[in-house]
Amino acid sequence: MPPHRALLIVDVKDFSTRPGRYHAELTDRIPLILRQAFQRCGLVDMWDETRFSGGTGDGYYLGFTSTKLPLLLNPFLPALQEELDYRNTLSAAEAPMRMRVSVQVGPMTDDSISDLSTGSGDARVQAHRLLDAEPVRDLLTRSTHKTCVAAIVSQAAYANAVQGGYTGESPDDYVATPVRVKQFEGTAYLRVPTPTGDLLKQGFVPPEAPPAAAVAEKLGANTSNTMNFSGASGTFVGVNQNSTNHGKQNYRVGHD
Repeated sequence: MPPHRALLIVDVKDFSTRPGRYHAELTDRIPLILRQAFQRCGLVDMWDETRFSGGTGDGYYLGFTSTKLPLLLNPFLPALQEELDYRNTLSAAEAPMRMRVSVQVGPMTDDSISDLSTGSGDARVQAHRLLDAEPVRDLLTRSTHKTCVAAIVSQAAYANAVQGGYTGESPDDYVATPVRVKQFEGTAYLRVPTPTGDLLKQGFVPPEAPPAAAVAEKLGANTSNTMNFSGASGTFVGVNQNSTNHGKQNYRVGHD
């Protein structure tokens, strides 16, 4: 079995919406930002200790020995938030750079003959699935540009690094969420170093809307009042619908 490795993957929000002429420049900038974030938190030596690394076009990945896992969560995530916020402030005319981050640990190859197969394994596939999951995407959608980092952490990484006490953080800093992406289904943990906007109002996982059937029942959608009046001129039948039908009334007048 391949050795356990700690894996960090980042992806730039809205990369594809930027003009194509800037894509190459932005792609080259991503590893520079990551390295600067490591330096910001006093871990610049880790950059030279990667077991494997590479670009994904709109992102970047870094593999380390599993002992480095806690450091990828703390202090690296807050340092990446600070670095991106700093750069966004300096280049206020440009669209702010914001990143989704996935952190994973598990068996991955790092001694393959081919660079293409280095870092392979189910754990690597799962990390990419987590990065594409709706819960972590939603974090950047419901926050302001001052939230520059939204992270999703695998259950294995959370259990070993956070619950194990190695990050020095409270487990309450992370919010559990169900994840379903393609063939992957499981639980992951959300982490936002600087939450803003709706994340402060409703939390990292927004409350679910009540089922339509419950709403309809509450409003009395299935109730109606039927009134029958008989007289010499005929019969009047009135059906009084509730507010879901905007108070519409149907009448039928029949003659004897």
